[in-house]
Amino acid sequence: MIGSLSRQVRPRFTRSVSQVLAEPMAWNQPASKVTTLPNGLKVVSQQSFGEVAALGVFLNAGVRDDEKAGAACLVEKLALSGTAKRSKAELETEVESMGGTLSVSMGREQSSYMLSCFGSDVKQGVDILGDLVTNVPVGQLGAMKERIMRELEESDTPTRAVIEDRLHQCAFRDCSLGLSATGPFDGIEDITEAHLAGFVANNFTADKMIVVGTGAINHESLVAMAEGSFGSVPTGTGMHTTDEAPYFCGAELIYRNDEMGPTAYVSVGYKTVPWKSGDSVAFMVMQHIIGSYKKNAGLVPGNISGNRTINAVANKMQVGCADEFEAFNCFYKDTGVFGWYAACDEVAVEHCIGELMFGINLLAFSVTDEEVERGKRELKLALFGNSGSSIDACADLGKQMLAYGRGVPPAEMILRIDALDAEEIKRVAWQYLNDSEVAVTALGPLHGMPTYVDLRRSTTMHRY
Repeated sequence: MIGSLSRQVRPRFTRSVSQVLAEPMAWNQPASKVTTLPNGLKVVSQQSFGEVAALGVFLNAGVRDDEKAGAACLVEKLALSGTAKRSKAELETEVESMGGTLSVSMGREQSSYMLSCFGSDVKQGVDILGDLVTNVPVGQLGAMKERIMRELEESDTPTRAVIEDRLHQCAFRDCSLGLSATGPFDGIEDITEAHLAGFVANNFTADKMIVVGTGAINHESLVAMAEGSFGSVPTGTGMHTTDEAPYFCGAELIYRNDEMGPTAYVSVGYKTVPWKSGDSVAFMVMQHIIGSYKKNAGLVPGNISGNRTINAVANKMQVGCADEFEAFNCFYKDTGVFGWYAACDEVAVEHCIGELMFGINLLAFSVTDEEVERGKRELKLALFGNSGSSIDACADLGKQMLAYGRGVPPAEMILRIDALDAEEIKRVAWQYLNDSEVAVTALGPLHGMPTYVDLRRSTTMHRY
């Protein structure tokens, strides 16, 4: 479960989170039901009204669970190429006949197979997901390798994703968490079917797998279907676990290219906390206190924004010093990264970095209650302002099950957010961000980029 709120709950809360959530009439929301199969696989459902259902198989595995960059990417590319039971064409036809959608994603630490369908087609949907997960077509690597390599070479990866990928390589260079998730993948051409089979055998196991259903779902029926489709999944040896968190390396990884255009891309990351930490919610609020900005976009112009960082960036030198920026959080099971990404003109690199680093410093020294309340409102909107569709609910529930080991009701998350105030934000920011090591990566015309020593020095206030 998420860490204790003992340091966060203020005197205005006279009851614990568990006591409030135990009240039967307090929260009008569907409850999550969890059943563990004999092989250790968990089946989770959240029933709601409607005719549409969403199904997902979520894996506590990804890029960091292999020693070679590119293995997870190859598994993702092969996932929908057909199995011994269904060819690619048959799979596509079957999903289309259900009026459904099917997607596969292999992330840095979590992966998913997701399918949306009508409630009457849930049995067929579970069968399709079971086939895809238990019969990963690694044997087709030889026949498809040339096409996959060509697709990877021709793919146009967004700059933001490339910068995030390079930041992880910089921060976790001695750990598999730093392996590339977007490419290029050094040595991917040497990965064999035997290696992929080993990756699947080690990670597609019941102890790392969760079957989730939301929408028009009956829990008991879902459990019976899952037992039929996933009952043969091996339990796993548990050898994949480790008690040692990856080392966060304070360093810079700079790709200077003065000929790629006038825009520079920069990202700075700080080491923070894992999913289950009691301070993780504070970082979620801090992300929205810093916020995001895009020049000449949005309802409120940046130069009149009440957000101090956005206002400072938009008004710098009367023209602004960034085309866009965004604060981010990346939580993992044993560590985390908090920081910002920005795109700016080559002549404004130093100003852009300076304003954003100063904004992070303010979190530890002078954040106000007004800023915290604004950040809390925006966080709630980001968490609960989605479409409310079954597929979104399935994705959220699967992510929570992998991260926390349980579904977190919206009511509980709201209580945890509301328990924070400015003093608590200052405490967390001082502990983790003030005078801390940073990982820095940048791409483009960087002739105005400060040295790493200057960036490291700017992680704290210097007063005279």
